[in-house]
Amino acid sequence: MTTLRIYDYRDGVLALDLSDLVDLLAPRSLEASWTASPVRVNHPDLGRFCDEFMVVGQGKAGQHPLEVLAANGSSFDGIRFSEAAHTARQVIWGQFVAALSEQDDHWVDIRAIDSTFYEVTTSDKAVLNAVWASYKDVRVASGPTISVPIDRI
Repeated sequence: MTTLRIYDYRDGVLALDLSDLVDLLAPRSLEASWTASPVRVNHPDLGRFCDEFMVVGQGKAGQHPLEVLAANGSSFDGIRFSEAAHTARQVIWGQFVAALSEQDDHWVDIRAIDSTFYEVTTSDKAVLNAVWASYKDVRVASGPTISVPIDRI
């Protein structure tokens, strides 16, 4: 598995969101089954790990479809997941894992990290090539643990 980090910025903000990645990976992203969960983050200044999940969108806090999905651990089909991703104004923290029926392991894992970058983890060469071709600032991740300074939480 390879993990790519996407840091593309426009006017000082991240120039992509979850819906952009779901669209980039279509039609397979629409055929997949998706689950959502918090991202496990190392807070070195606190001396502990924390789980982070945050979506900004329409409606009351905790009621966005992505938040509901993450809270109850159920899965969405690709169409419903895409619709939910498109109603989010911003995904700040979250992990989204896609599985395809013909594969034993998950197909792609997308993580939103503090509105700073997205991670895409997969062994699918077509996905990796699409990310490299679509974004300007793409880096290979060097390690699995995300650490954030205390002033970012």
